[in-house]
Amino acid sequence: MSIRDFQPRVAQLVPAAFDWLSSAPTRESAKVRARLLDTLCDRKAFILFGTLSVVMLTVSAAVLTGKMWPWFWLVADLLLLVFRLRTIDLCEKAKAARLPPPVRGLMLGGAAWCLLLGAGCAACVMSGHAGLLLLAGVNVAAVIGAISSRNAATPRYAVLAIALVSLPFAVSTIFSPVPGAFLAGLQFPLHIAGIVIIIVRNYESHVRLVRAELRNRQLARTDPLTGLPNRAALNEALGAHCAALSATGLHRQQNFAVLSIDLDGFKAVNDQHGHAMGDSLLTMVADRLQRGIRPRDQVFRPGGDEFVVVMPEASFEEADYVARRLIEKLSLPFQLRSGDLAEVGTSVGSAFAPQDGMTPDALLAHSDHALYVVKRSGKGRHMQYAAAL
Repeated sequence: MSIRDFQPRVAQLVPAAFDWLSSAPTRESAKVRARLLDTLCDRKAFILFGTLSVVMLTVSAAVLTGKMWPWFWLVADLLLLVFRLRTIDLCEKAKAARLPPPVRGLMLGGAAWCLLLGAGCAACVMSGHAGLLLLAGVNVAAVIGAISSRNAATPRYAVLAIALVSLPFAVSTIFSPVPGAFLAGLQFPLHIAGIVIIIVRNYESHVRLVRAELRNRQLARTDPLTGLPNRAALNEALGAHCAALSATGLHRQQNFAVLSIDLDGFKAVNDQHGHAMGDSLLTMVADRLQRGIRPRDQVFRPGGDEFVVVMPEASFEEADYVARRLIEKLSLPFQLRSGDLAEVGTSVGSAFAPQDGMTPDALLAHSDHALYVVKRSGKGRHMQYAAAL
């Protein structure tokens, strides 16, 4: 195999290796996996304390040995600190913009730091100074304990990081001129085995907590009657769309539309057939609304007989077409569980971002205003906010 054939394979294997290290060892949903990876971005304090510990160790090694290698170690560690903090900042910005974070950069920086620490601690052990051997052992043990806790969400990467820190130290104790140093090396495999068991247990506990968090979050954002996202989810979705407009620039993002929908004649059906039939009618309305929108649109139920449709990247013509189609679909009779037919109509008011507002409150207020004008002037129609002024 030539070098030219080998390079593309390496270029494919390296990202695949990082993806495998960051992936969950158990089958989890995409949301759970994303939440687990979020923990990689939340470690500035750990990185700063780790660097402070290395500074103390390298200065001690430089004073006790009188050699230059501890200073080279310190410079390399500070350069890695800058790289890792910069990568964490990029992760935070990516998260705010709802983009994939540079997880590979985080893992690369962390693995390089662990390898550097392991090599530096091995040099301390080989220096022949008992005090440096003790300091190195304390640092390695502390970092291994921190990794088992901080990296529990990514156990494969945690095991790699622990190996990079501990193996150079353990091997160096076998050849150290310090009497009895090899005993520490013999003890380390047992220590590592226990830590790996802790990592597995921590991972299982972490996954259970993430699943429960996401499940509770989903329940808090879902309307229990129709299964549609509720008002809290609506505000969150609109906030995300508005933030995306601000982040990318208005000239680079197409309009998105907000349709406020209100049923006409629902109270009469509810009074005539009872609340149970009224609830059944609302679930059928929700189903028709979902069937009448585009695949990338989303229907919300803020409450009562009110619904909201959010249409990403929608033109005025697209929004008007969807609104008219929804009016047509909801004008058809509904078959109630009692066997009776119920008829309701619907009115729609719409607002567009950024023309009609750049905040969730403004967009909802303006689409509601257009809806109010429609209901006051005859119902059963769609009106845009600009036309309602």
